[in-house]
Amino acid sequence: MPRPDLLRLTYDDYRALPAIANSDLSRLRDALDGRPPRRDSGSGGNSSALSFGTAFHTALLEPADYQPGQPGLNDTLVWWLVEGVKLNSELNRLLEQGLPERSALFTEPVTDTLCKLRTDLVLDQPGQPYTVVDFKTTLARDADHFRWQCSAYDYDRQAAFYTDALQAERFLLVGVQKVEPFGVFPLEVPPLMLEEGRRKYFQLLRLLRAPATAPAFRAEAVQAAVTALGLAEDEPPPV
Repeated sequence: MPRPDLLRLTYDDYRALPAIANSDLSRLRDALDGRPPRRDSGSGGNSSALSFGTAFHTALLEPADYQPGQPGLNDTLVWWLVEGVKLNSELNRLLEQGLPERSALFTEPVTDTLCKLRTDLVLDQPGQPYTVVDFKTTLARDADHFRWQCSAYDYDRQAAFYTDALQAERFLLVGVQKVEPFGVFPLEVPPLMLEEGRRKYFQLLRLLRAPATAPAFRAEAVQAAVTALGLAEDEPPPV
């Protein structure tokens, strides 16, 4: 199957696409785990962590769009982290050659679900592996702690979701410490981690299409999460 086209969309236009994103799967997972619904990261009610992460991503990937002086943000720290990433020669090469902030719309073939994704960075160069890079600001103590976070925070699910959709040959998760010593932890996601992430997203996509299969004590929360995504209750499951 051909790769889906990489689209240059504003974030608002991307959010408006009527398709399921990895963040939607996180909301469904929260319902399964009994966690309260998370606030929409685009609603203007961002937590400080989300605001800092958004500012860092803008400075790193689209520096011309960075707006200094936002309340509660340390501009010096943001640019310090950007410089730390660029000191890694491989990551700097990817930043120079890659395409930042690209979106894609695709149908996941196993569950026949219309999905979407938005990458931090994609490298699609002749003679080089098709590579997707995602940057995460982190409080991880070291590279091993960040690797643990990749599973605990379901970054493995995102890696598998994006890798499968884009038929990527490499997926790099890059942890960037936002506290001293401001380390940078590149992790090329290994096959076993992708396999676990794939299991996670398939489970959630199937639940999304058949919310009645949720455990009885979570049925109401799961159905509320599905309804919030705008899916019809009588939508037939995939064949």
